[in-house]
Amino acid sequence: MRNNDGNLVFERTPYISGYASVVGKKEGEGPLRDYYDRIIHDSYAGKDTFEQAESELMNTAVRVALNKGEFTQHDIDLACCGDLLNQCVASSFAMRSYAIPYAGVYGACSTMALSMILSATAIESGAAKRAVCAASSHYCTAERQYRFPLEYGSQRPPTAQWTVTGSGACILEKAGDSHNLLNHHTELKSNIPPSSGDDPLLKENHRESQTPYLHSARLGRIIDFQITDQNNMGAAMAPAVVKIGIKNNGIKHGIKP
Repeated sequence: MRNNDGNLVFERTPYISGYASVVGKKEGEGPLRDYYDRIIHDSYAGKDTFEQAESELMNTAVRVALNKGEFTQHDIDLACCGDLLNQCVASSFAMRSYAIPYAGVYGACSTMALSMILSATAIESGAAKRAVCAASSHYCTAERQYRFPLEYGSQRPPTAQWTVTGSGACILEKAGDSHNLLNHHTELKSNIPPSSGDDPLLKENHRESQTPYLHSARLGRIIDFQITDQNNMGAAMAPAVVKIGIKNNGIKHGIKP
């Protein structure tokens, strides 16, 4: 791995060899419903509390990702997972079902990306060959955590975001180590231009080059515009995206958002 003007460039090109998504009823009614692995129609997911339900969503997402990649928990060296709750309680209880070294990650809306960056860094350093990354949220737990419990019956402004009820998980591994690649990864072939053969990012296993992989990443900085509207979290994040992601990084390196 090398640091290119603030960008972490992954020379081992960690790639996704398994993934899954588990969502709630509202998400399952949307335009992406055919792409989810599981749709849970009960907000409690058969549990006693919304927090337990969110934990179950992540547990299921990790299990499905492992099954789709034909891995067992013993094939995984590291788990970087997180959620929106205090002490990462949803992911902590989800991962107690697995005998995998676990690092709880809190990055709010960036949790999944941060989990993948940390996992890729571990793979790049040789500390892990394969890692699971996961993030979860639940509308009902997020409302209680950040705004008001649903039982309070507060009015939502028209501009308020609606937190996803769901969890996503993926398996990251070093190029060249896979014992199996998902059959439906081959669908990506048509979207990838033919290689001249001299691209160092494409490893000797041609099929691996057809899967999504991490080429580089950039950690942002805190850019505080003193946004205080708890119902408009997008406005709080936008300044950092513009300054770090687009102006400082995108324009300089020719990367478009």
